[in-house]
Amino acid sequence: MANISPGISTLTRIAEILAIAGGMLLAHQIHPIGDPASLAISALLGAIVYSFAAELTGAYGELRLRPFIIEARRVLGAWILTFLCLVLISWALKSTAAFSRLQIGLWIVIGAAMLLGSRWSIRALLRVHRRQGRNQRHAVLIGAGDLARQWVQTINAYPELGIKPVAAFDDDPAKIGGMCGGVPVLERCAQAVRYVNEHRVPMVFVALPLRAEERMHFVLGQFLKSPANIYIIPDIFTFELMNLNAFQVGGTPVIALSASPMSERKIILKRAEDLLLGTLALIVASPLMLLIALVIKLTSPGPVFFRQWRHGLDGEEIRVWKFRTMRVTEDSREFRQAVKNDCRVTPFGAVLRRTSLDELPQLFNVLDGSMSLVGPRPHPVAQNESFRRLLPGYIWRLKIKPGITGWAQINGWRGETDTIEKMEQRMLHDLHYIENWTLSFDIWILWMTIWRGFMNTNAY
Repeated sequence: MANISPGISTLTRIAEILAIAGGMLLAHQIHPIGDPASLAISALLGAIVYSFAAELTGAYGELRLRPFIIEARRVLGAWILTFLCLVLISWALKSTAAFSRLQIGLWIVIGAAMLLGSRWSIRALLRVHRRQGRNQRHAVLIGAGDLARQWVQTINAYPELGIKPVAAFDDDPAKIGGMCGGVPVLERCAQAVRYVNEHRVPMVFVALPLRAEERMHFVLGQFLKSPANIYIIPDIFTFELMNLNAFQVGGTPVIALSASPMSERKIILKRAEDLLLGTLALIVASPLMLLIALVIKLTSPGPVFFRQWRHGLDGEEIRVWKFRTMRVTEDSREFRQAVKNDCRVTPFGAVLRRTSLDELPQLFNVLDGSMSLVGPRPHPVAQNESFRRLLPGYIWRLKIKPGITGWAQINGWRGETDTIEKMEQRMLHDLHYIENWTLSFDIWILWMTIWRGFMNTNAY
């Protein structure tokens, strides 16, 4: 059940090839320039590269169990990665001059819209198909408590999954004969195997509390002789956890309750993004950085740059580069946050801080691997030590590399954190970013950072 079915997978791939080719055709119709044969080859190459990129971003895996927004982010991430690869190929072959920038830009926009449209259409067809009672997978529940009721509500909220709970079993006599989220509770758990085998139910979900260990062992033992697929719904959702990740250690199943959601594939992809876009950003920003360095030297005594201790990935201490904005260079592990009308800030430094231009040297941190372009902002060591005791889950911000900009920053949670409520909002936004990271999410944050500008009234 976890993977997309072969028929739907084939339909999806064909639809996406047509979307990419159709996007190029429409772009050529809008801006008719260039050799049609070369454009056709480019579209074919784009479709081939996209198929690999989509595998890399996970756009073809486990999507029937996820909402469309997750699928859309993965598709856009694959399409952006495809474009970057095509640009590198064109640059290597010295053929970039053969293409119209406007035409390629139209292809990117139209292609993205058509890719998302094809995915949405397939989902809509499946939703209609399954709501008509076809392609349904019947399921049985073992347990009829709050956990089972929550699971039924979740399944009902996503009809496109095509899962239909038909019966529940529980050992509590008071529940037998009643309903569990609209599902009838028929008999005791021991009778579930007979029902499943007689009705050929393909899926069984065990929703027993953690304290029912003996009952769970008994049920699982009973189902060893059943062809049904057994799934355990872990009774751990009442805890405030950042990420759940199941894997094996020496053949033993292990569930990580608060591990980083960044798989090795995601880490490689994010590092490639940082190296490529970070290098381009440094090239573009170099003239401005030289001008800022000159003004700093002319307007106040002291060094142009200074480095401050911050917490990086997994709590490792890193030295973060910044333009000097104060009359002092406080680079120790002690921390005193800048406030409004801070006497330590120079006049030009105030401009740099208000526009976030003082953080441009952190591109060096991005290239050396201690930071990322996008991620939770790195806080001073002393500030982290203070808030980790006040906010449960605060330290989970360190499960990913810190960034120059982030989800919290583009949503207005930047600058002085003089109250615990402000830091809590920043933390919640950072955790949302970590849990939902995709390449397209990063691109969106970078775009919004540029679109909304660097000005911020909360930065002193």
